[in-house]
Amino acid sequence: MRAPRSPHTLRAALRRQTVLTLALPALALIVLIGATLSAPLAGVLLAALLLVLALMRALLPVRAVGALAVRSRGLDVAVLLALALGIAVLSTSPNL
Repeated sequence: MRAPRSPHTLRAALRRQTVLTLALPALALIVLIGATLSAPLAGVLLAALLLVLALMRALLPVRAVGALAVRSRGLDVAVLLALALGIAVLSTSPNL
């Protein structure tokens, strides 16, 4: 008989936080792009990442999004969308 898997392993934690585990390397890449290539491009990419996270929070159950679920679904989505819109506007504004 197989022993039950422990919920306290790194693998279990990464499985519970799949959305954030995938978003973190994307964020690191966006920061690298901003530091080396183009800050406005990095801003647009960050806004796109926030938009994707908002969609995931809106469509996936709480168990699937892990720590991305902080408040109610509607409030989390509204905050992520507002941040995405604000960053998109600021990153595409000339002379800022």
